[in-house]
Amino acid sequence: MTSTILSPMVDYYNDEEDLDSVDEDDDRSFRGRDSEEDTEDASETDLAKHDEDDFVEIKEQMYQDKLTSLKRQLQQLQEGTLQEYQKRMKKLDQQYKERLRNADLFLQLETEQVERNYIKEKKAAVKEFDDKKLN
Repeated sequence: MTSTILSPMVDYYNDEEDLDSVDEDDDRSFRGRDSEEDTEDASETDLAKHDEDDFVEIKEQMYQDKLTSLKRQLQQLQEGTLQEYQKRMKKLDQQYKERLRNADLFLQLETEQVERNYIKEKKAAVKEFDDKKLN
């Protein structure tokens, strides 16, 4: 009888050993998976860092290119060789010449009008003088 009483206990301990071995196997496989996942996570992190570094590097290169371009444009502007500057100056020069021409035409028109009025007033004054002389 004692064997039957001990038997379930022995089975329990044997089952526990089996469970421990299964737990160890699970732990090993789980740890193994963790380390693989950690490696994948680390790789993804490294890739993200690498991508971020590439992004920062590209952004820095774009900034330097833009800065170089602006410096070149400033130098051209100072030298008067910038194409946009030349176009605007040409347009302003055309506007200036047109305004001078319009001002000259207006001056001529006003001068002619004043001369016509002078001639009319002179004729009117002579006629008035002759009318008074006759009366």
